[in-house]
Amino acid sequence: MTQPPPGPSEPQGQFGPPPLAGPPGEGFGPPGEGFGPPQAGFGPPQAGFGPPVPPPVGGFGPPAPVPPPPSKPRRRTAVVIASVAALALVAGGGAWYVAARGDGSDDGGGKGGGKKPGPAYAQPKEAVPADPKATFHGGAPVPALPKKESTWPVKGSWLTDEVYVKSSVAKISGLDAATGQTRWTLPKPGQSCGGSPEIGAGGIAVVVFAPATHDKKGFRAPCTQVMAFKVATGEKLWTKSVRVGYQTEKTAFNQVAISGRTAAVGGLYGGAAFDLRTGELRWKPRSGDTCRDVGYGGGARLVAIRTCGDYGAEKYTVQDIDPRSGKPRWSHKLPGGVKNLNVISTDPVVVGLDSGEITGHGASDVFALDGRGKLRSKIALPEGKYLHDCGDTSVVNDCRALVVGNDRLYAPTARRDAKDGISTTNDILAFSLATGRTTGQRGNTDSNGPTFPFRMDGGNVLAYRDQLGVQVVTLDGRTLKEKKLLVSTKRPGGLVPVESELHFVDGRLYMSTDLVAKSSAKGPERFMMYVFARKDQKGQRDQKG
Repeated sequence: MTQPPPGPSEPQGQFGPPPLAGPPGEGFGPPGEGFGPPQAGFGPPQAGFGPPVPPPVGGFGPPAPVPPPPSKPRRRTAVVIASVAALALVAGGGAWYVAARGDGSDDGGGKGGGKKPGPAYAQPKEAVPADPKATFHGGAPVPALPKKESTWPVKGSWLTDEVYVKSSVAKISGLDAATGQTRWTLPKPGQSCGGSPEIGAGGIAVVVFAPATHDKKGFRAPCTQVMAFKVATGEKLWTKSVRVGYQTEKTAFNQVAISGRTAAVGGLYGGAAFDLRTGELRWKPRSGDTCRDVGYGGGARLVAIRTCGDYGAEKYTVQDIDPRSGKPRWSHKLPGGVKNLNVISTDPVVVGLDSGEITGHGASDVFALDGRGKLRSKIALPEGKYLHDCGDTSVVNDCRALVVGNDRLYAPTARRDAKDGISTTNDILAFSLATGRTTGQRGNTDSNGPTFPFRMDGGNVLAYRDQLGVQVVTLDGRTLKEKKLLVSTKRPGGLVPVESELHFVDGRLYMSTDLVAKSSAKGPERFMMYVFARKDQKGQRDQKG
């Protein structure tokens, strides 16, 4: 593995990407050699992560235009990570941490209205260490992109306590957590437009990808293939596609969710679903139907966002559907004029949307629904006052930095000046889903770095902070008092954390982009993934952080 030259640390408290520069990396190495050229395990940490970053405007980093897949343009920044060493990716073997949205034990939690909401503070799994100091353990270089392409979607990453799995340009790779060695690779010829946020029963994940880089006319091939595989071994279980009506072309999809034994995909022409283990088709879009499923939220239940009417005059409905049949258990019609729907949680059902014009961060309002689909509360998150990222107008299960647990919504506020007069910081607020009002607690009030929540851990909230490096903290779900789980003085240069795929398990933090960009002729090598690990983790090298 080539080592990038040391560089200055990025400015404290900035989440924005650095200038796009540097030759393309060598990508995923052959089996058994980890990412990039052959090297045993993780490379040493670097003194910095590339050139300083200009302050972002109004959020965690400025968005950049992205060439669209076969659906609407995505507002994610084209992330190309600037410097690092070898890598450790984890997914496949032990506890299925990514399945936190639902255990996948049945098809959607049974019949009827579901659980009655109410705070139940489950025991967190992440232990608070005596010393949270962590080291930088490496990363994966950006592979060469297909000809004539400047960006390339690489959506999908999955984590267990043994292996991390990441979708790349031409393959999906699973690597050992402790050593960074490749356990398996699975070919994936074209772009990956969607990866299931969940790992289903039996350790199965699903990805939506294109069968080739380009079609016969030279355009980027659409994502018409749906593939299920085992994260532990990389074993491909099935690959399926569908056609609508008398169409000769296969239908394209751009998102996927798992609930119970169902994998459901959505896209411009509607939704389809397959048996998770066998690939048997459960439903698909109907030709001539004026209504369609835009996409689905998975986990404990399968929640559909359904639209009816002509473009520009759509009417949206939220449905709790039976994963086996696709029939709705209940439906909730949303007000006219709403746009950019996101399923933030399926148990309880919480959706984000823009009321009126589409906002830069998405989800200007949040609706909490009860077990029968009735509105419980509405929470306003005005643009410019909060820092979440739900800005992809065509994908409904990719809302980041808004977390639901304990019958509450946890949201990061906008930046403000920190007490030191130099840095910026913000707060994490808790809103009651029963009333729609804040509960009075604030998290992150005394830090010198912006922070956002990224997942629940039992009754606690896990949050990422940029304060003189990388930090992961756990916040008590009731009081929002924090304890540190991981602290590193290094930074993932070029990566916008709030727009990134973040996984944290047992003192290891994995950060990756879902959209890589072509490197320029000059500058540092770019990376698509970083890993940080606490020094108390067995199997990791004791490197100075």
